[in-house]
Amino acid sequence: MVEVVDISKDEIRKLVKEQRLKVKNKKEKEALILKNILANEKVQTSSNILVYVSLDLEVDTYNLINKLLELGKNVYVPKVVAQDLKFYKINSFQELKKGKFNILEPISNTLYENTKSSCIIVPGLLFDENNNRLGYGGGYYDKFLSQEDIYKIGICFSEFKVSNLEVLEHDIKMDEVITERNLWNLKD
Repeated sequence: MVEVVDISKDEIRKLVKEQRLKVKNKKEKEALILKNILANEKVQTSSNILVYVSLDLEVDTYNLINKLLELGKNVYVPKVVAQDLKFYKINSFQELKKGKFNILEPISNTLYENTKSSCIIVPGLLFDENNNRLGYGGGYYDKFLSQEDIYKIGICFSEFKVSNLEVLEHDIKMDEVITERNLWNLKD
């Protein structure tokens, strides 16, 4: 577990990025996280799943996206447009190209429109026991989530959960957080 007592958010971000290089059994943990996400009732019952396209040190979402597409879900991935995060539908990875921050972004024009049958898989550097999230510092997800009524699922490796994070007024809490050990209510 990462300790985040008495240090700034920027220092925490740097520390966590360094710790991500040291994750043991990453592939096995990612397989368990994928299993836990797919077993999640909200994911199973949602027609529309918004999900990030992972970078090297994040929990891998490539297998998740492929599985969701196989299951016939409408999959939407993010793209930064001006200063906003927008989600566009994809049907395959061939509909992605490198964009802002060197992240794969959709080339589709089919913009996500909020429906009751939706949930979002949210990246984060850390999550706490109250489902609060420490993101990358750009505020893109918090801004998007503040404007959407959508079920929010954070995912991370269990070593990147902490007991408590500093929360600011604009920070958006997750509805639940999934790790390789499943939800917070399970003993680690």
